[in-house]
Amino acid sequence: MSTVIVEPSVFISAGQVLASTFEGWRSTIDASGFCLAAEIDHKGRCDSLLLFNQADITLPDPAEQMIASVWAYLPVATHGLLKGLLSQPLPGTPHRTLELPLQDAHQRWLEIVTHGFCDCAGEQCYLLLVREITQERQLAQEFQHGKSRAIAYERFQFSMLELVLKEQDATRVLETIAREIEAMHADMYCAIVLTQNFGKLVQTVIAPTLPKAMLEALCQLQLETGQGPLATSIALKQRVIVEDVMTHPTWINHRDAAKASGIRAGWAEPLLTAEGDVLGAFAIYYRQPQTPLANEQSMIEQAAKLVSIVVDRHLSQDTIEALAYLEPVTGLPNRRKAYEMLQHVQSQAETPQYWGLIYIDLDHFKWINEAHGHTLGSHLLLQVAERLQKVASPHFLACMGGDEFLILLSGLSCEGDKALQQVRALQRKLKKVFERAFEVANHKLQITASMGLASFSSADACETDYVKAVDIAMHRAKQAGRNTACVYEPGMQTQIATQIMLETELRLAIKQQHLALHYQVQVDHTGRPFGAEALLRWQHPERGFISPLQFIPVAESSGLIVDIGMWVLDQACAQIARWQQARKTSDLSLSVNISARQFRQANFIAMVKNCIQKYQINPNVLRLELTESLLLENVDDAVSIMSELSRLGIQFSLDDFGTGYSSLQYLKKLPLYQLKIDRSFVNDIVTDSHDRTIVRTIIAMAQSMYLSVIAEGVETPEQMELLLNNGCRRYQGYLFGKPMPIAEFDACIEQALV
Repeated sequence: MSTVIVEPSVFISAGQVLASTFEGWRSTIDASGFCLAAEIDHKGRCDSLLLFNQADITLPDPAEQMIASVWAYLPVATHGLLKGLLSQPLPGTPHRTLELPLQDAHQRWLEIVTHGFCDCAGEQCYLLLVREITQERQLAQEFQHGKSRAIAYERFQFSMLELVLKEQDATRVLETIAREIEAMHADMYCAIVLTQNFGKLVQTVIAPTLPKAMLEALCQLQLETGQGPLATSIALKQRVIVEDVMTHPTWINHRDAAKASGIRAGWAEPLLTAEGDVLGAFAIYYRQPQTPLANEQSMIEQAAKLVSIVVDRHLSQDTIEALAYLEPVTGLPNRRKAYEMLQHVQSQAETPQYWGLIYIDLDHFKWINEAHGHTLGSHLLLQVAERLQKVASPHFLACMGGDEFLILLSGLSCEGDKALQQVRALQRKLKKVFERAFEVANHKLQITASMGLASFSSADACETDYVKAVDIAMHRAKQAGRNTACVYEPGMQTQIATQIMLETELRLAIKQQHLALHYQVQVDHTGRPFGAEALLRWQHPERGFISPLQFIPVAESSGLIVDIGMWVLDQACAQIARWQQARKTSDLSLSVNISARQFRQANFIAMVKNCIQKYQINPNVLRLELTESLLLENVDDAVSIMSELSRLGIQFSLDDFGTGYSSLQYLKKLPLYQLKIDRSFVNDIVTDSHDRTIVRTIIAMAQSMYLSVIAEGVETPEQMELLLNNGCRRYQGYLFGKPMPIAEFDACIEQALV
């Protein structure tokens, strides 16, 4: 890597923070890729070239440009965008980031970051940091592709199962399976070979798109070891993978057919009956040499099982019936079987007796799927099921779908208290199942579970849906902090009924427009208003004011939050448009809370863009507030969504900062404008040294990352003074104004903005 040794005097004078930014950036660059670090002015004139590596990227002819210009060191494709960044700085935004595809033969990507500062003469300067991020982009795309394929295959499994249950023509079903799998994988052929005489002779070959030469070879196949992967798989009753058919010895008799068909790799999985007898084999062929990834191996195995069921159907209709009662990932009895088992034990009870139920839900299992993929998640569920079976035996264990399990305990004491003690005893054993880490695909995964418990007798079992009851208790355990258990009590059912009633009334409130926005002012250290936060309020016509703490969780769980969120955003943009018509309020910003479900909607970006265009507002004054837990669900997706909206000028604020999993590891990836200090730290900042330390740390972190910081819940002058002394210059709270209807808010603003 070449370095131009030029003393960066102006850069050093800009401060240690910018120097640290440069050092941090330098630690992320790849020595084999393009990189550039330079001090420049707003026209691109280069004061100091700090770091430069051309790699294999074509640059303009240096002879045609002055060495004092940065344009000689950058690909032409970057010039226009960078000039736009330099000529149109955003007020209050010290650094800006762009990711740019070069569209060259190597499909490279560059990241361009500008950090603004002023030199000794007060002139605007920039620290320009450019690095190649091709590998990072490729890894992100590969991860997303694998995730999409896993979702597509899960949908395929359910649609094929439905087809199996409805379609009587086995050949038509097998052809559909082959075509659907080929549609999900580029450059792949599927072949299903059915045998007779216990795997000795080829009976039928179903391969809708397989080239003629290879199809004929399969029809004449000798089912012996060494005759290609398919024959070997049938002979040995095991999976066979051949990476390159042109070099593998078992393909010597079929190499010409493979070459004529454009086939270079072959994998096969045997088709077996429930008793282990050979029905044939399921094979896939690729046009390029390759070995299967973990998710592809799982796909082969699951597809072979599905094909085996279709073929075996003519031998035993019971196979299909059994599948209807099995959960596909773990192989355990499913929800339908669990309810039938519960009804069965109740109906068979001749004398009063007690049973128990334990509902188990894995904590944060979704995070494991997001971090490691659905294939690894499925393998983890298999291990969890195996451990639970060992502990729960001889009681009935079912998988209720996803990461939820149910245990039905029978043979309990005839006394209610003792029966519940027996349920608790088993729950304690089950908890120990999760104390030892699970080893899956070279990963050690530590996971916990929340559990709901109940015991009931044959005398009262019919009065309550006890599966739903223990499910309710399990969710109560999650609310208590997870990794714990909760016993069902009848009052919980009443609470759920109350929640359902509240949801019904909330739907009516949306329809009849009983929801309203109130506005709470945000001020700077001089007390001058610079913006507001829009807060949702519900005035019930009969029950009066209903707290957001009551109805927002209901809106979240029911999905109503999506419609409510769209309405709030529309109303907020309309209000911004009204403010922009008056000189005094034209620069007021407005913060809007965005829920997790709303943020994850596929049309979220389009919805925000439509609101901005509809009301023709300045996007720089629209501030979207997100929570840490929302962003942590999938950081990469969040960065993508936020980056696209940031390019419009929309600013993002991280709400309730410090209460979640605050980490620079993810924080530095996010295109944030502002951190919001949670009121829980502000409440006792005057009397609690621990809270003061946390607040100082948050402010210092924000300053080091060039982020604005605002404190909420400021109610006393002493709190404001402490915040100001520690560098926080923006506030929100009752000290400056309570949330109020827009008419009242506008009147207060009119007086304050003189």
